[in-house]
Amino acid sequence: MKVGCLTILDGTERGKQILLKNLSVFEAGKAQGNHICLKDDSVAFNHFRIYCSEKNYLVYDLGSKRGTLLNGERIEKSEIHSGDELQVGDVKIRFDLVDDAQAVGRLASSAPDSNEEDAQAKVGGIITKTARSMPAIVVIDGSDRGRRLTLGGKKSFDIGRSPKTDLHLTDNKVSRRHCQIVEDGDHHVIIDLESSNGTVVNGDRVKQARLREGDFIRLGFTMLKYDRV
Repeated sequence: MKVGCLTILDGTERGKQILLKNLSVFEAGKAQGNHICLKDDSVAFNHFRIYCSEKNYLVYDLGSKRGTLLNGERIEKSEIHSGDELQVGDVKIRFDLVDDAQAVGRLASSAPDSNEEDAQAKVGGIITKTARSMPAIVVIDGSDRGRRLTLGGKKSFDIGRSPKTDLHLTDNKVSRRHCQIVEDGDHHVIIDLESSNGTVVNGDRVKQARLREGDFIRLGFTMLKYDRV
């Protein structure tokens, strides 16, 4: 059986191999919440997606500013074959099909690398916590970058493109009422409101998920972070 393997060809992670196994969809970017985390400032927080089936692999650009190049040509969606080369930002990556039984490399996962010194510091730094800090949703990438929603004063908060939501986003890929953050005891739960493009937490599309500090949430082309401020 053959499985996909990505090999980073240059940069600080040159030679690193990432195996595309056990899932059908893999998202890649510099945010730690991606299945494939590329530690390079030229890469978008959420840059591209690879979809695999029994017959083929497809690569999709996720609206990144610099785009995704396949064998030197910018693409939005394309089949990818063994030996093809991707370029995302300044990073070049080769895609190969390898024998599963002999494959060597790290499995693509939303978990940080085991040798990560500080996962959050790689994505804009850690917000200093204090006894009085409150949970918040912070926009870290996209057209509304820098906006934040402090999760205090009530039990639930709507996020979407409608001006009536608690966190109004201008991203056209975001639904008018895209998702809801609900207080549940001492934590928060995110609920997708049947949005057109889905709610993705740490690289996985969810209907409902418990949030933990440092989680990354993607809505359309917008990347959010759940933290304390």
